[in-house]
Amino acid sequence: MHALLITMSSKRLALIQEDPDALADVVEARHETEIPGLLDLGTAWNALDALLSEGGKDTILGDAVLARSGEPFDTDFKSARLLAPARVAEIAKTLGALKIKALAAKHEGDPEEREALELLMKQLAALYTGAAKQQHSILALLV
Repeated sequence: MHALLITMSSKRLALIQEDPDALADVVEARHETEIPGLLDLGTAWNALDALLSEGGKDTILGDAVLARSGEPFDTDFKSARLLAPARVAEIAKTLGALKIKALAAKHEGDPEEREALELLMKQLAALYTGAAKQQHSILALLV
C-alpha cells in the first residue's frame, strides 16, 4: 500500500469534486508522468509516520502523512482525507523546524533506509511549504 499526498488548488479541488474519476486518473498517471504537487511516499509511509509522529501521538505531525484530522473526502478511495490550508500551513511550519537528519538517524533500519527516509522527509517538508505558500489544501490517501 502506498501513501499519496496531493496539493489541491481550488481549481484542482473543484475538478476532482465535480468528477471523482479524475482522482483515479491522477493516481494511475503517476506511474507514467510526474504530476506537479503529488508526492508518492511509497511503502515507507508507515516508517515515516512513526518517525514523525510516533503513529499519531504528535497531533500536528500526525497529519503530515495520513491527514488524521482532515475531512473525509468523498471518493472511491475510502482513506482519502483533506487538510485545509490553515492546517497545511501549521504542518509546514512544524516540519520546517525539524532537524531532519537527526530524526532520520533514529530509524533502526539500515543506512540506505535512513537515507531514503531523510530524503522523503525533505520532500514532505517541501511539499507542505509550497502548498502553504499558495494556500492550497492537501489530500492524503492510501492506494
